[in-house]
Amino acid sequence: MAGRERIEHIVVLMMENRSFDHLIGFLDHDSPDYPRLDRIDVSCPEDPKRPGSPRVRPTPTASPVLGTDPDHSHQAVMDQIAGDPPMSGFIASYLHKIKHGTSRPMSWWQRALNAVLGFLKTAWSRLTRRRGPIPAQARDIMRCFPPAEIPVLGFLAKQYAVLTGWHASVPGETWPNRQYAHAATSHGTANIKVDFYTDTTVFERLSEAGRTWSIYVDGVAQVWAYPKLWMNGTDHFHDMDRLLDDIRRGTLPDYAFIEPNHGFGPGEGNSQHPGNNLVSGDSFTAGEALMARVYNALVASPELFASTLLLITYDEHGGFFDHVAPQTVTPPDKHQDHGFDFSLSGVRVPAVAVSPLIPAGTVKGIFYEHASIPAMVLHQFAPGTPSLTERDAHSADPLDELRLLPAPRTDIRPVPEPARRPAVAPPARVHLMNDFQGSLVDLAGGVHNALEERRTLTAARTDEPPQFRHKTSTKTAAETGVLIPGSEASEVVDEVVSAFVD
Repeated sequence: MAGRERIEHIVVLMMENRSFDHLIGFLDHDSPDYPRLDRIDVSCPEDPKRPGSPRVRPTPTASPVLGTDPDHSHQAVMDQIAGDPPMSGFIASYLHKIKHGTSRPMSWWQRALNAVLGFLKTAWSRLTRRRGPIPAQARDIMRCFPPAEIPVLGFLAKQYAVLTGWHASVPGETWPNRQYAHAATSHGTANIKVDFYTDTTVFERLSEAGRTWSIYVDGVAQVWAYPKLWMNGTDHFHDMDRLLDDIRRGTLPDYAFIEPNHGFGPGEGNSQHPGNNLVSGDSFTAGEALMARVYNALVASPELFASTLLLITYDEHGGFFDHVAPQTVTPPDKHQDHGFDFSLSGVRVPAVAVSPLIPAGTVKGIFYEHASIPAMVLHQFAPGTPSLTERDAHSADPLDELRLLPAPRTDIRPVPEPARRPAVAPPARVHLMNDFQGSLVDLAGGVHNALEERRTLTAARTDEPPQFRHKTSTKTAAETGVLIPGSEASEVVDEVVSAFVD
């Protein structure tokens, strides 16, 4: 698209586990091209295997607090998107999660442990007199957010561009979908597999082209799974305060990736992961506040903002209902996961593109998925660079389709930041983790071991990626889902996080 040369910075903020319909399906958008759920006839059967089963329509009645984290394992997602017509298995999948737990293959002792942990989480909430989980009902998976509950994301979607055809890359969990945003492949994994990955990433391609990049993290980050990004130093990693400073000083790199706080330390983080919002909606509200802080910092630096594209999206749908079926995509490589060949995208997720060069109210229905991120970044900053995989080689580039104005808009305004609880550390308490948090604690242990190992290696070997080695304390914490303040595992997490903070 003409004018894309004026985009000198791309910033991507990737949040957690929400589908398009669930989060912004009822957005009060004025465009007739916007697929508002109150304008179309969509529903889901309670039991897709029973002819004549009652069908449930989505309603704008969701709240940030949810009774049970929906299943988003690869096995569950394939059930959710199945049926005739497709997308008929969401209620049945959520009912299965409520009654039996995840559909992901697990040993008997893992299932027994999960059941015990579920009981402990409820009991702990009662003992600490925190607001207890609401009872989960299968139909809750059809509840979508009313516009009033998403004031920041809704504002940005209406004031700039909402990309209504953006999908997750994989019908599966968080790790593989985030990996597609970085490497355009998940190396043959459709569920979380804690390991170090050596696939070439968009960050390495940018370095080879002499371009700049930074990763802004707040706590334990999944992107640490790529050791080539940090094994010779963590200079490219910064915290959120540094992000705001870089915006204010005009020192933003060509490409910036933001990974939110997944719920380590005081509070429940700001990633909006449903599993962090079982007791309160603090993580959801804090996620809205995070979007507002980044956006308002850009607005306060108009010269920088005029040359910046901010993309806000979600790694996967988290098991929530969406009526748009996944699409056929190009497999990135020859890897398979138990017969799945990665020729099918994941479920649709929210995606909003923000720039003062974008006309207000823009709606684009083109199919994108997370490999569109490295495709766009490399086209913009390293043209002629080889694609990472066959997937990004065939992925659409949003900057090819977004109409950019000849001059920045003059009606740009900040958005009110939602109120957050004071950042005061609560009394030390047991941290009962969801599966994703557990995987990150396990990852932190591997990073800790690798950093220790790097300190003893000779300079001649510093280009060799480390092998992933589990650390006993963090592996145990991940398997049990319990992180105890002051424990060795907790200290390991704190130590590794501090290594990535400048």
